[in-house]
Amino acid sequence: MGNNTRMRLSISLLLIASTVLAACAKQPPKDPADLVMLKGGIYTVDSQRSWAQAAAIDDGIIVAVGTNEEISAYVGDNTEVVDLEGRMAMPGIHDSHVHPLEGGYEQVYCNLWELQSVDEIVDALRACKGTQKGAWFNAVGLDLGIFGLIGPDKSILDGIAEDKYIFVDAQDGHAALVNDKVLELIGINAESLAPGDGIIERREGSREPNGTLRESSRDLADKQRPKRDQATSVWAMQSAVKLMNSHGITSAYDVWIGEHEMQVYKALDDAGELSLRVLGGIIDEGVFEKHTGEDFERVLRDRVNYESDNISYNSIKIMVDGVFEGETGATLEPYHSVDHAGPQFMTPDQLNARVMHHYNRGMLIHFHTMGDRAVREALDAIEYARENGDEAYENLRHTVSHLGLVHPNDRPRFAELNTGASVTMVWAYNDKWTQNLEIPSLGLERVRSMYPIRSIQAAGGVILGGSDWNYGELDPLQSIETAITRDDPRGPTPDSEYDTLGNENVDLATMIDAYTINGAWQIHAEDVAGSIETGKRADVAIYDRNLFEIDAYEISEARVDFTIFDGRIVYRRHGLQGQ
Repeated sequence: MGNNTRMRLSISLLLIASTVLAACAKQPPKDPADLVMLKGGIYTVDSQRSWAQAAAIDDGIIVAVGTNEEISAYVGDNTEVVDLEGRMAMPGIHDSHVHPLEGGYEQVYCNLWELQSVDEIVDALRACKGTQKGAWFNAVGLDLGIFGLIGPDKSILDGIAEDKYIFVDAQDGHAALVNDKVLELIGINAESLAPGDGIIERREGSREPNGTLRESSRDLADKQRPKRDQATSVWAMQSAVKLMNSHGITSAYDVWIGEHEMQVYKALDDAGELSLRVLGGIIDEGVFEKHTGEDFERVLRDRVNYESDNISYNSIKIMVDGVFEGETGATLEPYHSVDHAGPQFMTPDQLNARVMHHYNRGMLIHFHTMGDRAVREALDAIEYARENGDEAYENLRHTVSHLGLVHPNDRPRFAELNTGASVTMVWAYNDKWTQNLEIPSLGLERVRSMYPIRSIQAAGGVILGGSDWNYGELDPLQSIETAITRDDPRGPTPDSEYDTLGNENVDLATMIDAYTINGAWQIHAEDVAGSIETGKRADVAIYDRNLFEIDAYEISEARVDFTIFDGRIVYRRHGLQGQ
């Protein structure tokens, strides 16, 4: 395969090339457009960050952007007219780091999100007893901030479902609480040693497991759970896509892909129900792997069978470290709570080899990194591949995500390496996780330096907006507000010594870029998406108020009234009826 062919494959992430060329060459139609938006404030996110009053869409393409008078010429008898009534429209949201199927399963499993006490959790688990069929009782969304550094104790599961294997996934996805039945199944007891980078939490003053398992130890239990059936997963994914559309999301970088997820996306796409452009990051071998050995290589070879105009799997997800609350994030300096700097999921040489293996295939590589050592090793691996890999792929844009801690010396390297900085900003405020988990493990000085997005941007780096849903809040407006205020979008917290890096906040325009044109840049689609301009795909989010005209603390209160995907209305909250 020639270099040109390989490069086209590597960047044709969302649209067939012929469709793109036809769209870009298309001139304003003589015939009426399919859909016209009038009388609004359209924030185009073009190179001038200009505003318009109206836009016309035909055959999924934006064919004109301008004044009400100019665009009214595109209205015909069969044109759907959306009177924006002064509302704000902007390009559809791109989520740069998300797990849609896991989010959809929140409606299948016992959902513990938003619960704030042990009593609430126990009551919810008891209420779910009749809903969890089969041998396993599955729950999701356990808030570790309620508990100390060693996590919750299995005793809270007593009397819930004694006859079942109980698996309660934590909000971070890196830990789970299980009952004795699961511990016995996977052979973990007082004499057991944790596998590899895993952690088995123990009851205080004893070797007895308390039921909290982290990283590879959690993975041992997770792999014993029955495989998900296709029908349930398709339903869960359909629910997830609808919810994403309701938040204005029209494209996503799904970083939790195995063959099952590919099959689910294909089923939705074949049925015409996938109102989302998807770049899927296939989980690499290692921690949380979905496939290994020849099976992994087979999935890589066969991925093209699951791709379409709206779906590409030309990406690999690599887990470089864990999370701070379990002391599994890889840091440059030791934790305060334990005498180490986080386990090593792989050595730098091993990471370089994995990255080179995929780099030379023209794959986009997406790294999970929380600690500053992990960030440095990921950037080092990209630099190594650029210097030693196939020159045909030196312009591909890789992504380093989360970025809980980034050493000042590494902040300029995102720009130097043309690498995206995907930051989970909805975590960047003072809450019980900060006070009960991060301060004890990292110390106040490091907590104050978390999520340094302004420094990365000032050094020329491209900031990307990612929710990490279902391990973070899906609503991009919550992340946007948090990035601006560095405060809890559910309600401001009092100023205190725990406040995290208020001097690293950014403005609204920066965060809209992060969720629109920068997201398109991340997946090499900025020529066809990410802004409202003639010739681009018609993906639009319309809000009930102008985000630039309200207080920053009100941004998360705004609602999406209307979402357009590929020129079609895929979500309508209220009003905005066609004429």
